[in-house]
Order: sequence, then structure tokens, then C-alpha cells
Amino acid sequence: MAQYPDKKIVLIMGTLGSGKGTQADKLAESFGLYHFDTGPFLKELFDSNDPSIEKERAEYKSGKWVSPEFVARKVLEKISEILPNYNGLIFSGSPRTLYEAEQELPVFERLVDRNNIQIFYLNLSETESLKRSMGRLICEKNKHPIPNLPEFQEIRKRGTCPEDGSRLVTKDLDSPEILKSRLNEHNSRTLPVLDYLRQQNYKVIEINGEQPIEKVFEDILKNY
Repeated sequence: MAQYPDKKIVLIMGTLGSGKGTQADKLAESFGLYHFDTGPFLKELFDSNDPSIEKERAEYKSGKWVSPEFVARKVLEKISEILPNYNGLIFSGSPRTLYEAEQELPVFERLVDRNNIQIFYLNLSETESLKRSMGRLICEKNKHPIPNLPEFQEIRKRGTCPEDGSRLVTKDLDSPEILKSRLNEHNSRTLPVLDYLRQQNYKVIEINGEQPIEKVFEDILKNY
């Protein structure tokens, strides 16, 4: 039986640069959800001095994804602390692998009502994905994403984050070689997650990720 039947868990899936984090931030602010972004979460872990995660740290620094076993374990440990304090959780790009999905989904179903688990997939071409990813910025303080899109050019010129005022910097791991490696990882490891979710009788709502940000958000809200 769900412990928090009225709370929601939302998964926003998509390739690099599809706007997962941006849309998750907007939903979180609108509905009192906690945006669980596994990227900054893992970065914080790997910035620590914990010697027990050295293998995973080395893989992360090389641009590879860390082991699914490690990610699933750490994510599940953390969400039990977070969920009681919010209206729900929203994940941007997680679960990334079939193993993570198989481990995390049963826990999600025990925590919230199955009908309150929603999955969105933001479609984006590989060409657009690389174009956006190679030019994106984040703020130093809270890692807010500033995409390489026309509506963000004035912000990028100013060089400061509109949310917290901190300096904008190039995102880690955004060299062309690493980005192509991560894109290949997405195609081979994350796309099967969508098939698995469909096999579990979940509806994966596909959204055109090449639209302007506000239009993408409108399409998400229509199905929320």
C-alpha cells in the first residue's frame, strides 16, 4: 500500500540538451515538487573525499555513466528523506538504465499511488542535442541551466543567473568527444528504459522538445 497516495512522482526523460532540467524546475515550482536531478546529486557525492566510491568517481570524471547499482542505491536512499516534505518528486533523466528502472519503479509504486506516476519523454534530434549541449551554461551556485537558445541570449550576454545572481560558467563534461560518448550511452542504455516502462503498462507521453521552452511546458501541463 502506498505510504503517500496523494503525492506524485514524475519522470522527465530525454536526450542531452532536451530541456529535462528546465522543465523539471518549472514543474517543481508550479506544484511544490522536489526536483531530484541526479547529475548535481552525483557531482556532490563525487566531490566528497569518500574513498569507497573512487571507482565510480573515475568513471564519472571520464564522462562515462557510473554503475547503475551505485546510482540506484544512492537515489533510493535519498528519496525516502525527501518525499515527506514535498507534494512529490520530479526526476530529470532518471532512471537512466534498465537496471535502475527495475530497482526504482517498485519502490515508487510502494511510495505513491501508481496512477500518480507520470512519464514524459522530450523528443530531440541528435543534431539539435549536440548543438544545444556544446553551448549550454550553468550558474555556479545552484547549477541552473541556461540553454543555448534564442530566448536566453540576453541572459548569456549578461553572464549572471537570473535566479540567484551567480556567475554563468561552462557546464562540466561538455567537450564534443564526451558529449558524443554520452549521447551514445543514452541511445544504448536509456531508450530501453522507455520500452520497459511501456511494458509495465505506463503511458509515456511524448513531447516535441524542439519547440520553445514555454510551448514545451504548455504541452506538459496539458497532460499533467
